[in-house]
Amino acid sequence: MYRRRGERYADACVVERDQFGGGSVMIWAGISLHVKTPLVAIQGNLNAARYQNEILRPVAIPIIQENRGMTLMQDGATSHTARTTRAFLQQQTVNVLPWPSKSPDLNPIENIWDELGRRVYRGPNAPTNQRELHNRLMQEWANIPVAYFRNFIMSMRSRCLAVVNANGGHTRY
Repeated sequence: MYRRRGERYADACVVERDQFGGGSVMIWAGISLHVKTPLVAIQGNLNAARYQNEILRPVAIPIIQENRGMTLMQDGATSHTARTTRAFLQQQTVNVLPWPSKSPDLNPIENIWDELGRRVYRGPNAPTNQRELHNRLMQEWANIPVAYFRNFIMSMRSRCLAVVNANGGHTRY
């Protein structure tokens, strides 16, 4: 199939695909212009209580409180949008970026996950099991400098405008 000039992100010219298979490790991390959180490996399912007790309370909230004016950007995961999580964040006076349901995932951390994946599987010694994957993720996360995040974070305005201009359709982001 060929596209005409200007059709690169037209809905008819984009194929969305979910790929599954192999082992996986669920991780969480936060980024900002000046700081990154530790990478948190999550065993099993992440419900609202675990999200609050294993991620927000020990990792995210202290960093947010040290950096007043910071806004938490989350996706629509049920553990993020649960009534108890919203109440917890409000109680902690955390600014949360409102994110409409079914909206495109423009969170800059998605670009960071791509980079982390490339780093983990780069070279001849790709991880072959979950333990190796976990260890390599931790190692590579430690190697990504905070400065790497800045361009992605600073592009948020452009990302949002691109979605508006595309009437909610596909963009280069």
